[in-house]
Formats: sequence, structure tokens, C-alpha cells
Amino acid sequence: MSKETKNSILDGVFYFIGAVMIAFGIVMIIRSDLGTSPWDTLHVALAEVTPLSVGTAIILVTFSLTLFIIVVRRSSRYLFMAIPIVLVGVLIDLFDLVVFRDFFPEGYAQLGTFFLGLFTVPFGAAMHIVSRFPAGVFDELMLVLMKIFKTRNMILVRILMEATPVVIGVMLTGYFKGSLGSLYFGTVIFVIVAGPLLRMYIKLIRGIETWKSIY
Repeated sequence: MSKETKNSILDGVFYFIGAVMIAFGIVMIIRSDLGTSPWDTLHVALAEVTPLSVGTAIILVTFSLTLFIIVVRRSSRYLFMAIPIVLVGVLIDLFDLVVFRDFFPEGYAQLGTFFLGLFTVPFGAAMHIVSRFPAGVFDELMLVLMKIFKTRNMILVRILMEATPVVIGVMLTGYFKGSLGSLYFGTVIFVIVAGPLLRMYIKLIRGIETWKSIY
């Protein structure tokens, strides 16, 4: 077996494990009931006010964003970016509707469940990035928005990207359910912590790969 084939197999393993970890982490965060990530605030809201499952809502939203990017970029090659989210969406429904269907933590168990998800999701995302397979649509969406608004202010665009799904999600649950949905203090914690964790995990995984190549 050639080195290139071995690397491709390893990338595939990393990619699948990453998808499993992301799905598991998202479900743990949702089950903790302490607040979800900004985008999951929208996904959970859609699941609450429509017949959609959370996983199906993720697939629908991400595919819509992918189509938007394809139209702006005028290239169908961006369709491949939706692949990881479709995989994650299916796995989320597996965990949420089957494996952890009767799991409803209370008290300190909620905090433990939330932080388990918080530390797991970025690690799964790091494995996707390191695998060199498609990592998702959100980085490309940021670049597209920077092009549309003719700005190089990445921080401002990222804030816009994070705030928009929260506002839409809260509006949906507020109108149909009279609540804030899955928006809670955990949402703020996720926004602050997820980025640094992702960078740390990427360095850790790449460091292990470098060590293996030496020895």
C-alpha cells in the first residue's frame, strides 16, 4: 500500500471520527439545556417550531448556505462543502433520537454534560480540518460576506455570522413558543471558549502527526 493511500485512509478515519465527535458534542450541549452554540440556537428553534429534527434542520440550513455560496461564487464545486454537515446531521439524529433519547441530566449533571459537549465539538472540528477533507461552509460563508459587504473586517463579519442565527432562532421560539429557545448562558461560554479550544486541538493533533513522521 502506497504512502498516499495510507494517508487517504487515515484522513478518512479522522474525518469520520471527527463527525461522530461533533454530533455527540452537539447533542450533549443540547441535552444539558444550558445554552447551545449560536448556529444550533437556530437549528433547535427550527426543530421546536416545525416537524423537523435537529439533524434535519442542520442539513437544511447548511445546504441553503451552500446554495447561497454557489450562487455568489458561480461555481458548483462548493457543493462538496455540505458533505460533512450532512454526515453530522444524520449522526446527530442518531444520538438525539435513539442513543440518548431518554437522557435528561439535572443539576450538576447538566454542567458536566454541557462541558463534555463543549470540549468535544471543537476536537471533532479540528479532526475535520487536519484530515484535509471538506471542513464545512462557514469559513467560505465568511469570505463571501466580506466580499458582499466589501470589507476586510473579519471580526465584524464573524460577529454578524454568529448574531444572525441567534436573532432568527430567538424570534422563532419567541413568536411560536413564548421563550428564548436554547439561548442561555452556555451560548456565551461556547462563543468565548470554542475558538481557542479549536486552535489548541489543531496544534495538538498536528504535533502528534509530526512526531509520528519523525519516529
